[in-house]
Amino acid sequence: MSANHGLGEGINRPSGEASRPPRRRPRWVTVLAVLMLLAGARLFLGSLTDLRRLVTGRSMAEIPLEGLADADQEVLIRGQIALDEAVDRAHPVAARVQAAARLALALVLFFAVAAVFSDDPRARRASVLAAWAGMALHLGSGVFLLTVVRGGMADVVPVLQQVAAKAHARAGDAPPASADLAQLASTLTIQVPLLSTALGVLFCVLLLVTFGGRRGRLFYNDGVKADHG
Repeated sequence: MSANHGLGEGINRPSGEASRPPRRRPRWVTVLAVLMLLAGARLFLGSLTDLRRLVTGRSMAEIPLEGLADADQEVLIRGQIALDEAVDRAHPVAARVQAAARLALALVLFFAVAAVFSDDPRARRASVLAAWAGMALHLGSGVFLLTVVRGGMADVVPVLQQVAAKAHARAGDAPPASADLAQLASTLTIQVPLLSTALGVLFCVLLLVTFGGRRGRLFYNDGVKADHG
């Protein structure tokens, strides 16, 4: 009875399907999907935190910090928070637009990841869309940093001086020199964000080259098993 049942299933299948092995997901698809998931989670959590801060107006610069080794670490963490809030206060509309755009990009990345792991044929289009959207967001952020935030560096240094004075007063030592704080302000507000922007653009280019390139077309459009290396 079971043999006849199995024979019937083979007869009812389209020609060639019974002998075709299940298509395996290439390794590069899995690796990029995991990276998209991590990037989406980072964008999602960061955008929600920023939107909450922008809507409520609640400062996070005085949140308790546990397990810090010295005052310099506290200055680094509290300084980053304070500088972000200073930029948000100076440009509230741009801050809200950027936070909303990061949230939207995170949702697109989550959809692309879900499509990849559910073998949805829309995975390739969703990944390419996420790549273009991410590139636009990162490039826009870079232009904003260079044209707007960089011009307001003189207003950022006093904010960092206040943070450093409080942190080192709690530690009982002297605060760093103004020149060191100016360098730290430039690093936190320009250099580190620009490095993050460059890495984001490179990742988007990688998505376009893979999902939008020959490998992606072969695997998702033609049903040809791509290279597993």
